Amino acid sequence: MKPYSTHPPETTVLEDTKEFAALEEEWEDLYQDASLATPFQSWAWLYSWWEFYGEGYELRLVTVRNEGVLVGIVPLMLKRRWGFGRLLFVGTGITDYLDMLARRGWEGYVSQAARETLWRMGYWHVAELHELRPAAAAWGVFDGWDGPRTRMHQTNCPVIDVKPWDELLMSLKRKIRYDVRRNVRRADEDGVRCELVGPADAELAARRLVALNLEQWEERGISPEALTRRFEAHLEAAARRMTARDSGAISEVRLDGEAIASHFFVFGRDFVGEYMVGSGKESLRRYQVSSLFIRDGLQLARQRNVACLDLLRGEEPYKLRWTSKAVANHRVILGRNLLFWGPYVGYRLLRSRARRFVEQESTPPWIKTILNPFRQRYSGSP
Repeated sequence: MKPYSTHPPETTVLEDTKEFAALEEEWEDLYQDASLATPFQSWAWLYSWWEFYGEGYELRLVTVRNEGVLVGIVPLMLKRRWGFGRLLFVGTGITDYLDMLARRGWEGYVSQAARETLWRMGYWHVAELHELRPAAAAWGVFDGWDGPRTRMHQTNCPVIDVKPWDELLMSLKRKIRYDVRRNVRRADEDGVRCELVGPADAELAARRLVALNLEQWEERGISPEALTRRFEAHLEAAARRMTARDSGAISEVRLDGEAIASHFFVFGRDFVGEYMVGSGKESLRRYQVSSLFIRDGLQLARQRNVACLDLLRGEEPYKLRWTSKAVANHRVILGRNLLFWGPYVGYRLLRSRARRFVEQESTPPWIKTILNPFRQRYSGSP
């Protein structure tokens, strides 16, 4: 099939979960040929999200075909509140990279079809597209949008360039380098090993990861969403499906056969991403497990021949000590007229400025204490 066509796109807006489920194999074929897509655009991730987070949203899944062949998907959902309709990407909230899918070479064709479909689609006032990375296919929709539009910074993702372990250590400060080597040597001497979990054990491994994550963060303010059964259920389903498709996997840090720490990787075309980590308190004390996680991630990235280890959203100190750069995600807000778009963008800009104020080092601690609960990473309702 040629990457350009004079045939008009065949667009359909799917609103039924059964139709979403039935797309699995076609979606996977498209995903494998969508060069800009990340694992968070896989059917395995997004359908798992929809199963457990879709309540309260109306599915608006746009499919784009050319002569019957699926060349693009815009996975949208509609949120109505007080008569105001927002279009969002399926997965919004706990997903680090959001986007549409377009077959390689068909990005412009799919973007045009998406714009035309959005204009025709009813019941929405703003289309709010979260967590667009610089290479996202959805920028094609933004760039060609004829109505009001804006973009604003949303989050940063620290990234490590893949290189040999010893070379990476030499980029660290001397004291940090010494501590890392000492902790890694201790773990190796104790017989600690990192092992990828297979599809048959992925659900149990996801459950163990959630428990370890709770143990790691319970005294330092864990997100309320990470404590919910729906978050655990989503992670179990996503881990099982993504492991089976080789778009993700859980790696467990084991000692004498027991998982003492764990992390969930997603496998992109140009990166390995560390989505979530968890560790027992004793492991944290004895091994500084972040060093083990980074070494494990780098090894996986080198095995998969990708350029970077992406630590995904969040600029925690343990991430920043390893990284040489942070990649910015943006939020895009599209509208059809200024009447609804203008006030909503104003509201979002005020919230964005308040968030940046809280993140500044000069902000008084008591203000951060009050506002931090509203800035949690895992937000089930965007």
